[in-house]
Amino acid sequence: MRARLQSLGVLPLAALSTTASLMMALGAPPRGITWLVWLGFVPLTLVARVAPLRSRGPRRWIRGRIPPVFWLGWCGGLCTGLVGFPWMAETLERFGGLPGWVALVGLLLFSAWTAVPFGLWAWGVARGPSRGAWAIAWPVVLWIGLTTPWPALFPYTPMIGFAEQPLWIQAAELGGVPLVEAQVVLVGVLLADAILLAGPRRARLLRVAVALAIPLVSAGLGHWRLRAIDAELHEARTVRVGVIQPNTALGALDNGDRMRRLRSMSRRAADEGAQVLVWPEAGAFPFRTRRPFVEDFPDPFRSVLRGHGLPTIFGAGSYEPNVRWERNTVYAMAADGTVTGTFDKVILMPFGEYVPLVDPVWAIRHVPSMSHNLAGEGPARFVIEPAARPKEPAPAPFVAGPLICYEDIFPGFARDVATQDGGIDVFVNVTIDTWFGATAEPWEHLALAQFRSVEHRIPMVRSVAAGVSTVVDSGGRVVAHLPARGPTVQSPVPPERLVVDVALPRNTAARPTVFARIGWLLPWSCVLVVLGAVLAAMTRLLYSRRAKTASASVPSTDGTLGPAPATGRDDD
Repeated sequence: MRARLQSLGVLPLAALSTTASLMMALGAPPRGITWLVWLGFVPLTLVARVAPLRSRGPRRWIRGRIPPVFWLGWCGGLCTGLVGFPWMAETLERFGGLPGWVALVGLLLFSAWTAVPFGLWAWGVARGPSRGAWAIAWPVVLWIGLTTPWPALFPYTPMIGFAEQPLWIQAAELGGVPLVEAQVVLVGVLLADAILLAGPRRARLLRVAVALAIPLVSAGLGHWRLRAIDAELHEARTVRVGVIQPNTALGALDNGDRMRRLRSMSRRAADEGAQVLVWPEAGAFPFRTRRPFVEDFPDPFRSVLRGHGLPTIFGAGSYEPNVRWERNTVYAMAADGTVTGTFDKVILMPFGEYVPLVDPVWAIRHVPSMSHNLAGEGPARFVIEPAARPKEPAPAPFVAGPLICYEDIFPGFARDVATQDGGIDVFVNVTIDTWFGATAEPWEHLALAQFRSVEHRIPMVRSVAAGVSTVVDSGGRVVAHLPARGPTVQSPVPPERLVVDVALPRNTAARPTVFARIGWLLPWSCVLVVLGAVLAAMTRLLYSRRAKTASASVPSTDGTLGPAPATGRDDD
């Protein structure tokens, strides 16, 4: 099989490699074919094992010193962007005001950048060990070591589809997303090597057996862990949360309509027994707040608590006098109208929330769809006193960790939130995904957020302006959700709500997970191993070149300087 694959041309190998990220993208939400994710690294490993390390032929000058195996691996990662993020082009065109062809170029550039780690991985596997246990372990270490420090606009995992089958993501409690990814890479390496192995049949069957066992063992351990979590949830205290999804259209300028949507659903949630409300990110609530904002607006038109009187977490733009730029802020307001917590968004979206590199005033003048905000300084904790239920004593307060917009897909920042002094009991995410319409993006955003609940074993409440508003339990399972909507000014959608009893099984300071304690060790240990391997390879190359130079300088028997002996291998 190895010889047959090596005889294929570049285009067939590129097509084979492309099926890698295609399978993982087809396994992504919503309603992905999840089991395909387990096979994603099989074709990529096959190509990495058989592709040439050296460029040959008259077109070598086009490729330069970049080996063909890199380009083949890069092709293997292209579908991550092209199939997983097509909504990006639509968003740039519909809401960014860019021509269709410019939006398509933007998607292509994003996809090309996202595919680079796949190319580096294929090249590293091809240059790495080919025999023994290290030949199996090295691709796993290399993948984690490459993707951990890779600068990405969206911290994305090709294994995102597993969120729809939470049995397979429970390992995140120990090592985060990298440990989940390690299982898939290992399956791909074992199956690919079983196909290519020319040794005894027994060795091939052993690899296949281990590869097939990994998903089964992962599911079995996940089932066992979720059963333990269910028992824990059964004994945990609960708080009844009302999640408001106003379904306000982008570009809707009627502030009265925006407030009616929030208030009507808040009143109904209060009637259904909600003890605390969560509204979406700034923009759903249409008014700005002047800092410091310490109590509810006295103006009934702007009042947050009017009509329901429940403690409310909500987003609003905030400003300071004589300061040009605003902040994207979320507040916690008690039932008496007192503001008890403030958090300013720390991780801002490039171009959407801040303008990098150039003068923001100049950039916004040329591209009015861009905006610029000031970043917050760190995580926050909201101590919430839920409203009492009828005929019950006043409930104890709980602590919420606020996350704004896509901060819930950054594991490092979520870990900072969860590991604050005193800990938290629940993540609360407020966001607006209306920019993307009823596409796959809101579901992908949700899937990435689900990993945070597994990593810290606490629930997450997400209020999303037009969906997907969700309650996720401490097992990473979606307890309840509202659909993603695509409201427009011309086609409005009625507001919606969720009222759900949210179990609070633990405080992250009292019972931190392994991930919270030492979860960073796995990915950064892999980074160090990869850096060590790169330095060792560079050192060997340097000594090899010095040896060649020294050999070329040795006088021959006739007194001339003889050439270095041919090695038969091109180092590029």
